[in-house]
Amino acid sequence: MEYEEIPTQQIIHKLRQTLEPRIGIAEPPLLGTENSAIPFGIASLHAQNEDDEDIALLKAGFDIYNIPITSYQRRLGSAVIVVRKIVRKLLRPVLERQVIYNFANTRVVHTLSTQLQKLQENQQTLFEKIESEFSSEYPEVTAQLETQQRAIATFQSEIEQIKAVQQQHTAILEKITAQLLDRQK
Repeated sequence: MEYEEIPTQQIIHKLRQTLEPRIGIAEPPLLGTENSAIPFGIASLHAQNEDDEDIALLKAGFDIYNIPITSYQRRLGSAVIVVRKIVRKLLRPVLERQVIYNFANTRVVHTLSTQLQKLQENQQTLFEKIESEFSSEYPEVTAQLETQQRAIATFQSEIEQIKAVQQQHTAILEKITAQLLDRQK
């Protein structure tokens, strides 16, 4: 079963384009759109910047009640504005609850993002500490691990070669089976 890759960058870009005119949010600058071409360290920085942009988008657009009411129609403009103001007054309780919910979600996302950044920094620090202690205290173990990794890579290449030969043999057997079936007919 194959899974399609979801174009998250395109979806985020389209969401920003559609939200900007409605709630007055300017599109934040993006570093790039392809994560696959970005090295790991830069990719995490890129992802962090995108997360910061998304949080800024949430902070700027959580208040859906106080959006300016405008109309782009010349003849019916004032009537459209009056109708929109009446609808806003009718929907006030719902919109206020939504604003509170949006604000709470924005706050939670910001808190979680901050905690995630701290955890990632701590993880990186611990990884570097363990790596330096391990490699300096146990050089024979490090050498053994490297030897085993080379052996694993060798075995993997041998397995791939065996699979290729097996596929060739399977193809030959299928041809022979097909020829025998043709002769029996």
